[in-house]
Amino acid sequence: MEHTKANLRESIRLHREDSQSHFNLALLSDSPEFQNADVIASYRSFGDEPDTERLNQLILQAGKKLLLPVRLSDNSLEFRNWDGNLENLKRSGNVEEPIGERFLGSIDLMIVPALAIDSKGNRLGRGGGSYDRALRNFSGISIALINEAEFVASLPSESHDVPVKMVLTPSKLVRI
Repeated sequence: MEHTKANLRESIRLHREDSQSHFNLALLSDSPEFQNADVIASYRSFGDEPDTERLNQLILQAGKKLLLPVRLSDNSLEFRNWDGNLENLKRSGNVEEPIGERFLGSIDLMIVPALAIDSKGNRLGRGGGSYDRALRNFSGISIALINEAEFVASLPSESHDVPVKMVLTPSKLVRI
């Protein structure tokens, strides 16, 4: 199973190099899920991931509390407040993480990275399991940000994989 996932990851990354898309963020910001959320967890994209800079600014401009993940030594995630100020980030490998204390409240909406999502919400990530662990006990709405061609009919999944509830592509918002 992991061999199949590894092949899929490699194939998607090769195609991503040629397709940086611009997202219609109004599809998300006009949705009831976004409108009703007070606390939104997002992430700082890097490399070939869909760009989250405009999305994170939109969250802040809408008066929402923005959280970003920090990966811990066991590969689990904790979320911390971020005010949009680049000086309040530190680099950890390829990722920029917020400086500050762990957020202990409830998260309403979690935007997660993915390489692909299938019609059942199964998510193909980078393979570390960090977001699967974060989503396991999450009761809010989870949404993956992917390019059009990365929304596929079916993906291999395992018992530890946690599906997302929504998908945002450059041209559509899909509820699963």
